[in-house]
Amino acid sequence: MARVTHVKKAQQRYGTKPVLDEDGKPKRTQVMKNGEPKMTRAKRGRPARPVYMTLTERDLNDPKPLETCDACNKPIEIGTPYKWIQPKTSANGGRKRSRHESCPNWKVWEYSNSWSARIAQAVDGFSIEDAESEDDVQSALDDVAAAIEELAEESATSASSMEDGFGHSTSQSEEAAERAESLETWAGEIKDVTIPDLPEPEPRWFVTNGDGVPSDLFEEDGYDSESDADHALAMHRDDNRPEGAEDATEDDDFEVEEITPDEPSEEQLNDWRDEVRDACSIVDESPV
Repeated sequence: MARVTHVKKAQQRYGTKPVLDEDGKPKRTQVMKNGEPKMTRAKRGRPARPVYMTLTERDLNDPKPLETCDACNKPIEIGTPYKWIQPKTSANGGRKRSRHESCPNWKVWEYSNSWSARIAQAVDGFSIEDAESEDDVQSALDDVAAAIEELAEESATSASSMEDGFGHSTSQSEEAAERAESLETWAGEIKDVTIPDLPEPEPRWFVTNGDGVPSDLFEEDGYDSESDADHALAMHRDDNRPEGAEDATEDDDFEVEEITPDEPSEEQLNDWRDEVRDACSIVDESPV
């Protein structure tokens, strides 16, 4: 992962110009490495020589335009907080990328095309936060497995192309073939995850309108016990008793009844989702 640097306030950027000496010539300083002068490589007929670099300074007459956030494509105004990364893409470094502090951090596949980054992208969409059935979970598993199978097919095709080009297998083609096999196996394991059974709805205590239909004036999911429901009804009556009356009115049709809902409660679903996450941990176990 690229290191994210956070900056409290964006500053005006300027171009640079060489620092001049008394004669108007660019100043140079000797480059040091590990406390010793850095030298060029000696070549035939040319001895090693010290390396120098030209000193530069900000050119206040050359203000640079504002940086642009690569998430929202809006300028990063001077004085506002922002963050930046500079992932290494070559021996000479890489391009700097900036974003507003309020914009999301970079995903690894946004700045890298490595296999690990692409696999991370394939599994990133897997979510069971809103799952309400075993079919919902299986659909999510099938989707991520399909994305991984596409990567496996691409890697297998790459291995085959290298072998056809060279006329024989190479270390790179063997690596690609092994990666394809590992990804294919992993995708199969994901599709075959044993999903925990959805819990059966549990009886709950509801305040009804006297007709067996829960009143929308009380908890939608009902109450854990009859006493909790009785208390909620008593508080409601107390809050709505006529002015001057000493006791809470019971001049209504409310009743406390035990009812088994058609669907599991949200609490039951949350507990089930926790079990599903444990069962689906294979999604986070990339073999590549």
